Amino acid sequence: MFPLHTTALPSSASELERLLNASLQRIFVAQSAPATVSDHSYPHLAAITISLDGARLRADPTRPSVSSDKMAPALEVDQLVFSASPLSLGPASIDLALSARDVQLGQAKDSNGQVLLSLKNARDGHAAISATPASLEALITGLAQDQGNKQGIAIDQVQLKLRQESEDSLVAEVRLRARKLFLSASVKVIGKLELDDQLNLKISGLNCTGDGGIATLACGILKPYLEKIEGRKFPLMSLALGEIRLRDVRLNVGDKLSVTAEFGSAT
Repeated sequence: MFPLHTTALPSSASELERLLNASLQRIFVAQSAPATVSDHSYPHLAAITISLDGARLRADPTRPSVSSDKMAPALEVDQLVFSASPLSLGPASIDLALSARDVQLGQAKDSNGQVLLSLKNARDGHAAISATPASLEALITGLAQDQGNKQGIAIDQVQLKLRQESEDSLVAEVRLRARKLFLSASVKVIGKLELDDQLNLKISGLNCTGDGGIATLACGILKPYLEKIEGRKFPLMSLALGEIRLRDVRLNVGDKLSVTAEFGSAT
């Protein structure tokens, strides 16, 4: 989804490029303008290329309002390419890549009457998301420390183990040390991750265990957070997919945890 922060669709490729860059810069800090738009015969475009390689997510990014409006035709794009390798998300970083041909972008309005562009149709699309275990450990460490600090508990020595169960599911085990004053204990959190055919990641079966009073206290602190995310689905791709259907969605555990999918229009 691309919020343009304007009430009308741009009238030229150059104006579209300017608005796309302004929108992306509200969300990310990048070394240069991320978006490049190549005209064909506007609103038919030769290409839209967005590069967020080395960029980082802002601490307080602007979040677009969700629209319930029906999508109307907006732009035709011969080639759409998006890359972010790496993209910094606070303590962690991920790699993102998306490409497609013969793309149709639709437009709708958000609650403020401003234009939102979304993928409506495409051919020969490919999407990939990946992260290293070290990066995921850094993300988990940040979340656990945030919860623990509120109760005076220090969290460190976070270790993540991933075990693949199928092409669309895995078991994650997180071990960490919880310390309060001169006492410490080892804590283990285990859960299952399942990926659906719309790139939504469901977290379930969360359980926290450990020996000793500090472990019990740490699990008690983490319990409300674990209950909050139990059974929830988290979208890995923020682009609205319109009439597009994903296929060959795969979750793979190796040197990196990676998610890949092919996509194209429904037939």
